[in-house]
Amino acid sequence: MSLWKIVVEICLPIPIVLLALLCFPAPRVFHRGVLKVVDSTLGIHLVGNNLSLLHFMLVVSGASLLATIRTTYQLKDQHLDPSSVTPNVLSANLGKRWRAERNFWIAFITFTLWCLLARFYQILKHKARIEDNLDRLKGDAPAKSSGPAPTKPDPVVRKSQ
Repeated sequence: MSLWKIVVEICLPIPIVLLALLCFPAPRVFHRGVLKVVDSTLGIHLVGNNLSLLHFMLVVSGASLLATIRTTYQLKDQHLDPSSVTPNVLSANLGKRWRAERNFWIAFITFTLWCLLARFYQILKHKARIEDNLDRLKGDAPAKSSGPAPTKPDPVVRKSQ
């Protein structure tokens, strides 16, 4: 299996699916379930307890991005004189440049999606923790107000003339 097949078939779909699930508008119960699924997926430990799937994929997608930047830059600096080469060599060179640019954009999107997933996942976990604390505080004691109890306004009575 080539590196780009791994990137396109594994590294790219996982953050797309998980981000779509996290962003899906649904009731709180659904979001709690999705957050547990995402937590169990991203929390898979690959090397003991030191490296989770999220960190591994950030490293892999970041390394592929750096490799494609280097390849694209090298092919950009390669200049062929169109008058001294055959059209086949020229089209092969343009094909290499096109593939390198395509691979750069795939790697860039993959790395960006993993970064977005990591940050969005952290924000939603923090939000869930705050909601749990708020629910716990609401359930312990009724809310106390420092002001007077709310009253109904007096009805407006119009006098007829």
